[in-house]
Amino acid sequence: MRKFTETLESLKAQGRYRILALPDGADLTSNDYLGMAAHPALRCAAIEALEGGIDLGAAGSRLLRGHTQAHESLEAYAADYFGAERALYFSSGFQANLALFTSLADRHDAVIYDSLIHASVREGLQAGRARAVKFAHNDLNDLEDKIKLVRDQAQNLFIAVESVYSMDGDVAPLPEIMALARRYDAVVIVDEAHASGIYGERGRGFCWDIVQAQGYENLITLHTCGKAIGVAGGLVCAEVEVIDYMINCARPFIYSTAPMPLQALLVQKSLEVLDTEDGQARRGRLFEICARAKALLGGPGTQVVPVILGTDERAVAVAKSLQAEGFDVRAIRPPSVPEGTARLRVSLSSELAVSELERFAALLTPHLAEERAA
Repeated sequence: MRKFTETLESLKAQGRYRILALPDGADLTSNDYLGMAAHPALRCAAIEALEGGIDLGAAGSRLLRGHTQAHESLEAYAADYFGAERALYFSSGFQANLALFTSLADRHDAVIYDSLIHASVREGLQAGRARAVKFAHNDLNDLEDKIKLVRDQAQNLFIAVESVYSMDGDVAPLPEIMALARRYDAVVIVDEAHASGIYGERGRGFCWDIVQAQGYENLITLHTCGKAIGVAGGLVCAEVEVIDYMINCARPFIYSTAPMPLQALLVQKSLEVLDTEDGQARRGRLFEICARAKALLGGPGTQVVPVILGTDERAVAVAKSLQAEGFDVRAIRPPSVPEGTARLRVSLSSELAVSELERFAALLTPHLAEERAA
């Protein structure tokens, strides 16, 4: 146990020790961007399903007895919603990425990934057998250079990006990335975790225009269900052969107990709501908040606003100061972000009052002035 104690003491000394903290104050930290986690329609659907006798547990993996009508119905609905031939539902987005990158690419293949890609993709690449090559964040020239570097040694080439990056909030140049993929016969895997439900036509994600133009040829998308969708899980959308291959070869899918049937039912209900005028109104309110936040705090104009403070100690101190004023905002430190870029990750929601955002910005501004002076 000694090494654990030493590691924890080292984390404390570096200002990187983490604790679990219950939500408290105005929400500026969760990924519930559209307020769907507490939507009354989802609550009513859960009550109705429980009263109707839906099983609480799946009782097995999907390939055994864990596959239920709720899973089948969700996957059919999600495939139609996101314009794919098939969809496959996982317990989490992390599990879905682990499955993607440990099953689709083998030792004869290469995956070129954005330097700021999510940790779940990195874990999948580390556990997988493909050659993994990093390219500079959103840098199309470096991406093409890396493609040229590996294309002759790889049987199959994959490019992995996010559409909206989770810690910086900026958007990938997807049309240009897809053009490169077509030129070099690569498959693009796009993690739409922070775009699903929000961007694209009626919340179908940033890949929607690409899907409308070319379908899912050379494209795989991942839609996390625990952020704007408000429930939990992850949906992989792709052509039929890709989904069939994962069902047969993706170990995180084969050997995991299926998600709760109720969870699948609620994801479908949330997608149904997001496709209505209620969903449109929620997106509209979020976009208004995003515009106001950009004017007050800068940033990329999405629902994720990075406030870079530099040192871990500084980020923790500023977060504590704002928490004391009634705002639930957390310090994000390495390894979640690169060294020297500890920050507040300000997460916006359609449910956040403009007056609260303005009060937050007013309290934050003196800290930013101190940072610039230092």
